[in-house]
Amino acid sequence: MTPQDRKTDQFSSESSKKRKSSVILKALMMAAGTFSSRILGLIREIALAAFFDRTVTDAWTAAFRLPNLFRRLLGEGSLSVSLQPILIQAQIEDEKWGGQKAFNLMASLHLLLIIVLSVLTVAGILFSGPLLELVLDSAYTQNGEAFALTVRLAQIMFGFLFFICLFAYYMAILNSVGSFGWPAAAPVFFNISLITSTLVPADWLPVKGDTLAWGVLVGGFLQMAVLLYPLRQKKLIPKFKWNPGNPEVLKILKNMVPGLLGLGLMQMTLLINTHFASSLGKGAISYIYWADRLLELPLSLVSVSLGTALLPALAEYWLQNQKEKMAEVSERYLSFNFFIGAMAAVGLYVLALPLVKVLFERGQFTPADSVAVASVLQVYSLTLIPVSAIRVLAPAYYAVKNTWFPALCSALALGVHILIAPWMMKEYGLQGLNFSSFVSASVNIFFLLGFFSYFITGFPWKIFLIKFLKTSLAAGVMIFICQKILDQLPIASSLSSWIYILVISGGCGIAGYLLTSSILKHPDMYSFTSRLRTVLKSRFKPDSRK
Repeated sequence: MTPQDRKTDQFSSESSKKRKSSVILKALMMAAGTFSSRILGLIREIALAAFFDRTVTDAWTAAFRLPNLFRRLLGEGSLSVSLQPILIQAQIEDEKWGGQKAFNLMASLHLLLIIVLSVLTVAGILFSGPLLELVLDSAYTQNGEAFALTVRLAQIMFGFLFFICLFAYYMAILNSVGSFGWPAAAPVFFNISLITSTLVPADWLPVKGDTLAWGVLVGGFLQMAVLLYPLRQKKLIPKFKWNPGNPEVLKILKNMVPGLLGLGLMQMTLLINTHFASSLGKGAISYIYWADRLLELPLSLVSVSLGTALLPALAEYWLQNQKEKMAEVSERYLSFNFFIGAMAAVGLYVLALPLVKVLFERGQFTPADSVAVASVLQVYSLTLIPVSAIRVLAPAYYAVKNTWFPALCSALALGVHILIAPWMMKEYGLQGLNFSSFVSASVNIFFLLGFFSYFITGFPWKIFLIKFLKTSLAAGVMIFICQKILDQLPIASSLSSWIYILVISGGCGIAGYLLTSSILKHPDMYSFTSRLRTVLKSRFKPDSRK
């Protein structure tokens, strides 16, 4: 057997194991890996808010939007979802015919990706100023000192794009063979780098804020490099092969075009929000950023984990013509996502102020900052429901290689946001801007769900709506309990008091939510608890070989 044959056998074996695993177990494994990263990410945000004033945090946040947007467009946004279904199909064909199609595909795309990313990175560094002038409002760019700092930080951080898009490519390869743990845990290294950058003395570098930018660049490299270990273990490190005419590569690039408008346009809402927020005065950009980071915690733990684990499974169901199974799985995990997301959304809305005070109010983060971030977070919490649903439902379209319809939905949603945001900002300020995001995300999910039966297969509406009503009732009970407890507790005057309020009201609210779900015999609760017990037993089960 040749070395290449052994690689192909390894690929086939990993693919077979992947198909035998359940989506929810993979999602839980990914969520477990993501959890430690998100905790470190939260520590990173606490340090950023405490050690730097709003001028620096506004500049760093605005500057980071550019490479982060391109990362989501080219990496997680379009490359990953376009690559996985085709790579999985190549793996299946390799298993059946003993070929090397998947390895040739990975090698061809690897070199092409490095060339494209190198060009984009250099261009981003050279033209950071003009790009930021397009992104930010004139009220911000006319502030010479703040804008100069923003351009400087963007030029340092644009190298992050190169490393993080390679990370997304390596992640897609590992996900396609059922490996989710390492990709989920890799951002830990990025967060460690950025936390370190907040603790470095400001006078070590010429300008305050430079340490934050270099922390992003080093962290991006570490996040990418750590995946080389599992790739090497599985003998999946892609080679370099110049073959842009490879039909599979061309197919991926073709699918990426609408994908750039799909998930990419979803992310552009944040860029639009940054533009609008930059006209609202000092601190507004930072307030939106911190509210978004708190929102990303439940999103990444549940919705992103489910969506990432769903894509390979749904792609295989489609290739095997198991349309009914595909619809059943899509409904099951959409309702499961809503079950978890509704609980998180209620908690973020009702407990926004205690949560922000406990996490951020120290150092240069003032009580006025707490009120501002909490007001943004309350509106953002509503957005959690439709945004999380999009991240779970969109993979069903990508699995059938339909990337254009999600792109169309995102374009319509973005258009709605651009139209109504200025009016809502005029009436309600920063809260109006974020409520506009909620409306646009709702438009997106309305079309994705409404046309599911037309583009994919019949959707089990009756089952879904019954679960939806049960979840809504449990959420109503949680709101009532949390609000009643908040009304009865005395006004807090210290950190310990705010922690007490958060723990008591949040804990009782969650208990009420779960108890109501049990009384209603909600299937998603039992599914989650049984799967969680399975994972915990497997993790703590004594090794019989000892």
